[in-house]
Amino acid sequence: MGITVLQLHKRASYEFKYIQDKYAVNSERKTFALADGTTQSFNSEIWAEIITKGFVENPIFNANELITSFTKQVELYKSAKFEFSTNPAKASLEKAKQNKGGTATFIGLQFNEQNKLDVISCGDTNLFLLNSENKIIPFPFADVDSLDANNYFINTEQLLQNKIDETFFKQRTLEYSPSGILIIATDALSRLILKKPSTITELLGIKNFDQLHEFCLKYWENKELQEDDISAIIIPFNNMADLKLIHPPKDFSFPKEKEEEFIPSSLQQKKQTNYTDMEMNEIRNQFNGVAQDFHQVKKKLKLHEMLLMVAISLLMVNILLMYFLRPTNSKDDISNAKAKSENAIIKKHENTIGDLKSEIQTLKSKITDLTQPKEEPKEEKTEPTKTSQTISKEEAKKRQEELIKAGYKVTADGIWGAQSEKTWNEYQLKKKDKK
Repeated sequence: MGITVLQLHKRASYEFKYIQDKYAVNSERKTFALADGTTQSFNSEIWAEIITKGFVENPIFNANELITSFTKQVELYKSAKFEFSTNPAKASLEKAKQNKGGTATFIGLQFNEQNKLDVISCGDTNLFLLNSENKIIPFPFADVDSLDANNYFINTEQLLQNKIDETFFKQRTLEYSPSGILIIATDALSRLILKKPSTITELLGIKNFDQLHEFCLKYWENKELQEDDISAIIIPFNNMADLKLIHPPKDFSFPKEKEEEFIPSSLQQKKQTNYTDMEMNEIRNQFNGVAQDFHQVKKKLKLHEMLLMVAISLLMVNILLMYFLRPTNSKDDISNAKAKSENAIIKKHENTIGDLKSEIQTLKSKITDLTQPKEEPKEEKTEPTKTSQTISKEEAKKRQEELIKAGYKVTADGIWGAQSEKTWNEYQLKKKDKK
């Protein structure tokens, strides 16, 4: 068994000449390349063919140098002749696509003498290395989710605008056993292999186009294989000299569906334009491209929706935390403040009451003096009024207690004023009179 190339165009293309997958093989250099031109881009099959042929003639595994090589090849792509449609509307669409350039995925590899394999890729074209133990080593994508998440392609206009850098590429050096097998496949077939690895056995068993046709129809009808161009290169390490191509014969085409065009009666004209099969195929390709773009937009909208929900959730959590963790006065602080306020009021009232008591005591003393019979004053007993003197609080309190015992209504608060001095003098005079 030598190198085998399997190719079949999608049913919407009808004929094999419209396939957009391109490959190149250089047996002398043991170099291989496979590119998948995207449906929605302009002349993508030409761009895919240019970069694959250029790589096998001059294999480069440095990303920046490869980008430089691809950029130089853009001129060759732009020089390719293309006849725009005679239909103005269709020609306008074609020119719009031309301004966006050609786009393709790419994978290139080369075998060396140390049983090692250098690989460089951009996009969702994948390889599968089967070693002697039938273990499958995929690269660059190991699962369907990561393959579907790919957003990197080689576009001619982006190359000219220096918008493609080394981050677009993935590189690896793989070791292989001489008894192993390598499969390179475009995205639709790679997706099927990642979902259902047992299909590798079926691929290796394909020996002619009928078997390839049957294989693709089976998985297309079961909705397990994406309706797309199918391409694969099967490389047995022990025989790279022979090359076998399995693709549709020249007279093969998929059956064309009966197309009925709806035209409102108000728009019907006597002369109607009949599109050729090639024009209709191009229109279908454009619609397929729009559908793929819409699918990508839906994915991004789902991601944006999820991020928005996360942001709203974080905002709600933040608001709740701010509410529950806000600084508040505790009940103890409030009660202490209230108690202090009440104590201050009570103290103020006590002081007022104390002053009133002193005034009342003074008034009572005056009333008592007025109601008691007056004695003739004795000149010898009369003493001059002593002026108020300053005494200590302890002495004042001692005198006040003595006055209380004598029946005077005073307060033993240690405060000694003019009234206290007067009462004390009266008390002293009475004591002398008693003697």
